[in-house]
Amino acid sequence: MIAYLTKAEIDYETAVKRQLKDSYAWHQKVWEAFPERDKESRNFLTRVDDIDSGFRLLILSMSIPTRPDWCPTDNWKTKEMPDTFLNAEQFNFSLVANATEKKVIRNENGERKKNGKRIPIVGEENLTAWMLRKCSQHGFTIAETQLRITPMPRQYFMKKRKSGLHAATHFQGLLKVTDKELFLKTLTTGIGTAKAFGFGMLCLSPIK
Repeated sequence: MIAYLTKAEIDYETAVKRQLKDSYAWHQKVWEAFPERDKESRNFLTRVDDIDSGFRLLILSMSIPTRPDWCPTDNWKTKEMPDTFLNAEQFNFSLVANATEKKVIRNENGERKKNGKRIPIVGEENLTAWMLRKCSQHGFTIAETQLRITPMPRQYFMKKRKSGLHAATHFQGLLKVTDKELFLKTLTTGIGTAKAFGFGMLCLSPIK
C-alpha cells in the first residue's frame, strides 16, 4: 500500500484570517490540497488537533497533496509511509471518532422510516462497547484493560447556513492486527461516521 502522511501546523492568527472556525471550514480548505480531484469522492482522511501555538492538521492520503497557500512552506511536511511500517502486529493507537448510533424512526403506523437520526453515544461502558464493535469490523482487537476513553467538547459547525453537531471522543490504547487486509483498508477508509469532517483516522505507533 502506497500512502502519504502530511503534517501541517497553522497558527491561530492564520486560522482566523482564513476563517478556519469549525470542522466544515477545515473540510473545505483541505480540498485545496487535492486540486486534481476537483471534488471527486474523497480518498483521504484528516485530523485536526489543538496545539500550543495553534492547530496541527494530519492528512493520510493515497496521493501526494499540494501545499495550499494558507500554510507556510516550513509548516507543511509530507512523507511516504514506509512498507515496513505495517509489518508490526501490535500498535499503540489514537483515534478521534464521532461515536454515534442510528436511532430508528417510525411513522404513526409503526413502520420504520428509511432514514434515522444519528445520536451521540455517551457513557464509558457504551463507548467501550462501540469501540469493541468497530474492532471486530475492521480487522483488529484491543487490550480492553488499557483502553483510555476521553470525551471531548462537542463540535458545532455551519454548512450551507445550517448548523450541525459532532460528538468527539478520543480513544487511546493498544491494538493487535488480526486481519491484515481488512486492517489496511481500515487505515485508508477510517472508522465511524463524519470522516470528511476530521474523524475516524487511526494514528499508529508500531510496537517492536
